[in-house]
Amino acid sequence: MQTPSLASPSPRLSRATTPIRHVDRPRIYLAGRLTALESPGGGEVEMQSLAGALSELHVDAQLWRPWQDPLADCHCLHLFGSLPEHQTLIRAARRQGVAVVLSTAAWFGPARCGSDPWPKRLAAGFRQAALAACPWTPSWRRRLYRSVDVLIPNSHAEATQLSRLFGVPQDRIHIAPKGGDPRFAEADPQPFVDLAGVRDFVLCAGRIEPRKNQAALLRAMQGTGVPVVVLGDVAPGCEAYFEACRRAGGKDAVFVPRLAHNDPLLASAYSASVCLALCSWYETPGLAALEAAMSGTPLVLPEGGCAEEYFGSLAHYIRPSDIEGIRRAVLAATAQGRSPVLAEHVRHYLTWETAARITCGAYEKALAQPVLPGEEHQRAAA
Repeated sequence: MQTPSLASPSPRLSRATTPIRHVDRPRIYLAGRLTALESPGGGEVEMQSLAGALSELHVDAQLWRPWQDPLADCHCLHLFGSLPEHQTLIRAARRQGVAVVLSTAAWFGPARCGSDPWPKRLAAGFRQAALAACPWTPSWRRRLYRSVDVLIPNSHAEATQLSRLFGVPQDRIHIAPKGGDPRFAEADPQPFVDLAGVRDFVLCAGRIEPRKNQAALLRAMQGTGVPVVVLGDVAPGCEAYFEACRRAGGKDAVFVPRLAHNDPLLASAYSASVCLALCSWYETPGLAALEAAMSGTPLVLPEGGCAEEYFGSLAHYIRPSDIEGIRRAVLAATAQGRSPVLAEHVRHYLTWETAARITCGAYEKALAQPVLPGEEHQRAAA
């Protein structure tokens, strides 16, 4: 059986980190986009979960409150997401002599634009080809990636893209996997069954939007008699897509609004499902997949992204445009039953504690570098 590459004993992913240099107990601020809670998703859960796991390891880490916490009070700023708005914040951190690391949460490739009209997909393909040929091409992403001390991608595949497309030096990349919370390992399925009114269902968890491709899953399951529960809120501006999903799901689909990450009903949903199906155009790898896998729930995941790097042969993989392929994979997953091997894999290698320990190495690397202001730092990294 193929072993997922992120579970292999790579020094970057499994060794304990050494103490952070220069500062006995550095203070870390974690920050995302200002509108994060308008439509919270995996990035916000990652930031909050990592902050909690770092605190459990006695690292002085907290979510940054910009109206209360001066940047000068921290030693390292940890930003989440590849966002243009971060550039102003990075410049402010430089003025205060604060090191900066960035969890990139980025993916580039045809799968990224799979839900877009073909002219937009074609244009995206040309842009990526141009970047691969000329990684020094000016862009806000290149400026962003080269203005921080350390980049933290979630996979080897993402790290390769950062180097190939934007010329980021390998020594400024520190791979840290996403994690899952062990509390999802066991839960009572009955509370969610009572809420949704169905049992033995396929679960699709995530914001309702074209990238998540819920409509394809619902079309694939038409006529099978297997109920599908779509768990999540409609992303802003995607109301028409939501209506298309409702039509595709018909009487066998149940739509449940987003549950807070700490709501026991979320763990109950994973426990009650016979399969988690994420038919997105790409996942990196999807926090829902890690959480569902804690209980051994069978997984159906997209080929695009880095899911296979996390789960190897322990999951089923689909092409998001292949309706028949999605149907076959989901039916095969629902028939296999829960996997103790999958559960053991994620509980051992892919928890937030593991992610936090590895992330500490990124802080160490950032704090060991000279902190240069603004444009001077970009010139040094070039």
